[in-house]
Amino acid sequence: MASESCFKSDWFFQAPQLTTAHKIIGCASILGFLFAILHVVTIIVTVSSDGADWGMPAWSLDITGFLAGTGFAFICRDRSNKPSSEKRQDTWWIFLWSAITFFIRILDILMLTGLVVIESIYHTPTGPTLYANIVSEIIVAFPYASLALVGSTMLLYCPTDTKIDTDPFLPQ
Repeated sequence: MASESCFKSDWFFQAPQLTTAHKIIGCASILGFLFAILHVVTIIVTVSSDGADWGMPAWSLDITGFLAGTGFAFICRDRSNKPSSEKRQDTWWIFLWSAITFFIRILDILMLTGLVVIESIYHTPTGPTLYANIVSEIIVAFPYASLALVGSTMLLYCPTDTKIDTDPFLPQ
């Protein structure tokens, strides 16, 4: 099947039974790796354009978000390669991270567009810094968190490749 072949690679989408949830979480992983690259570019553009004097809250939130987003890209990749019954606790962590990140991304979008201003976090960027943030945070990171949330929810609560017998919130 042609549509199935586009979802097969050596690194993603290797689950024995490739379900829609596996495809969604695999796509989230790809966006996560793209986010990791684009976020570094965004930092370079921001430091080049506006300097590195962002303040401790902004640097802390930025580095924490980058590390978490990059780490979860690897976990999403792993989940796209395994049956939903394996490593359910990892899927639960993706669910938790992406649910929190989804709402943080909404706040970030509102802050980037200037609709919400929280000076203690950062000033609304302009110019190249704004454009770099639009690409990395709105075009890539928001769909990444959204797909991770949808895919992990499907793998946890309505897997089509296996029957679940355990509560995803309890360790196996």
